[in-house]
Amino acid sequence: MDIEPMPLALRLAAIVALLSASALRGNTCNKTDALCAHLAAAAGADGIDPRLRSTLEQVLAGWQAVDCQPASISSEFFPLTVPGQLLH
Repeated sequence: MDIEPMPLALRLAAIVALLSASALRGNTCNKTDALCAHLAAAAGADGIDPRLRSTLEQVLAGWQAVDCQPASISSEFFPLTVPGQLLH
């Protein structure tokens, strides 16, 4: 997936948004592809702290290992992820 050039802060915001959407509504192939593209671009950015680069590369490796089913869709029914809706 080709991602257009953007400032690192905006790219990191996209990464957070994709991680949040995946956690709340489930992962899809498109979210995984977009997340991996943003992570790779952020890790390859010039002038970032080496520790941030290392973290981004580790997170990227984890998401590249995700085996997403092509027919997966996000769930709009997620009662267990709504704050306060925990089962013990």
